[in-house]
Formats: sequence, C-alpha cells, structure tokens
Amino acid sequence: MSTPNRPPSTEVTKTYRRPIPNTWWLKKRSTLLFMIREWSSVFVALYALCLLGQLCALSKGAESYNALLAKSLSGASLVLHLVMGVFVLYHMVTWFKISGRIFGSGPLSPGAVTAINYVVWVAASIGVFYWIF
Repeated sequence: MSTPNRPPSTEVTKTYRRPIPNTWWLKKRSTLLFMIREWSSVFVALYALCLLGQLCALSKGAESYNALLAKSLSGASLVLHLVMGVFVLYHMVTWFKISGRIFGSGPLSPGAVTAINYVVWVAASIGVFYWIF
C-alpha cells in the first residue's frame, strides 16, 4: 500500500534556543579560567611579534637595535612586557597541565608528561641564563 504524494508542508517549525547571556563564562570558575587561558593566546602572539620586531631591528644593525631598546625602556613598554609575561607564563603553565591529559595515554603517564615539560622548561631556562650571563 503506498501513500499518495503530498506537497511539502508549509508549516514553519522553530527550534527552541535557550537564551544565553554574554557573561555565561563568569558563572563557573573552570570556564572563567578557560576563557582567561584562551585570551592569553593574544598576549602570546603579541609577545612573539615583539620578538620578531627585535630580530628585524637586529638585522638592520646595532643602531636600529639600540634605538628599539631605548624605546622599550619606557614605562608603558615595561608595563606591557610585564602584562605579556604574566599571560605567557599562565598560558605555558596551563598548557603543561593539560598536556599530560592529551599526550599521557601512551607509554608515559599524564603526570610523567607534565613533569617532563617542567624539567625541560627549567633546563632550557638555566641554559639560556648561562648563555646570556
């Protein structure tokens, strides 16, 4: 038994969309910290641009690089670098914490992956410190 062909229904159905306030992420601490981590990516990118600017100035010679260093000693620049440093540090620490969950399912446990990240970070920091000083 077949049904007769009917024309498509002209009835409009609406999907219910629950209204969500713009501040939904402020209600739970975990979502707030997640959003701060996401925003910290902007400061990581800004810091990378600052480093690229230094390399560009360095490639143009000592005079250009010294002019950039003189500008970077202003109060506003120091505050900007302090804010960028805090956000880059926060981004790095939160990445180290989550990397254990992401990469720790193989031969290494999540805690081992996180610990290795911190050991490599400390070793690299010591290496850079001795290289500079």
